[in-house]
Amino acid sequence: MGVQLFDRFAEMIQQMPPKAVLRAVQLEKQMLENDMAQKRTLPMAEVRSIVAFCSFLENASGTISAPKISVPIQHLGFYRTTIKRMVDGGELPNETRVLFESVFSAMMKAA
Repeated sequence: MGVQLFDRFAEMIQQMPPKAVLRAVQLEKQMLENDMAQKRTLPMAEVRSIVAFCSFLENASGTISAPKISVPIQHLGFYRTTIKRMVDGGELPNETRVLFESVFSAMMKAA
């Protein structure tokens, strides 16, 4: 793949209004899971990171506790900004910020 998968994903999400992000990440997650099931060659670290973030967003409105997730440090800033945009846009509850930090940043501290 010439262009990095994460870079394309981030660019797509950044261009969307907060209201459209949840549906977009659901579709992206389905496509990536289908690609993995079909054993298509993918940059697996990027796929795992994107799928983890998509799963987090799908479940974030319920603010349930989630397992700690390890993602590349370069992805954290984008994920954090996206959460902020969605909370500020009223698409996610404010508690999502704290949950995000608990789930994603804890792994960074352990490394």
